[in-house]
Amino acid sequence: MDVRVDFYKDEYLDDVNKVLKESFNVEKKNFNGDQFKEIVSIVDNKVVGYLLLTKVLNPIKDKYYYLVDYVCVLSNYRGQGISDKLMKFVDEVAIKDGAMYIQLTCGVQRIAAHKLYERCGYIKRDSDQFRKVLM
Repeated sequence: MDVRVDFYKDEYLDDVNKVLKESFNVEKKNFNGDQFKEIVSIVDNKVVGYLLLTKVLNPIKDKYYYLVDYVCVLSNYRGQGISDKLMKFVDEVAIKDGAMYIQLTCGVQRIAAHKLYERCGYIKRDSDQFRKVLM
């Protein structure tokens, strides 16, 4: 199977929404911003995977890091290394941009995702995440 990983294009919106809907029950709109990089995996001219990469400035250190969100692959394409390729592409982007690190948060129940991130070199930190929902 030939998997291509590339940056998102507006023409991918419908396919990306199928992936997001199946994985997270959400849909996206097209948006612009230099801090966002959307990455897709494509098999046979069909988008089968997606992730959102957000560039964040640490103003104290005056350096950037990246946040990874919405890592997802259509269910019938899982287990074939597509997520690994998405994550490798993230590494390449972050290294090229001179980022300090890449960070992500993953639900405790997503065991397969935890294995992916560990396989890709991510280290589980000893910290608790807090969130205050405003809307």
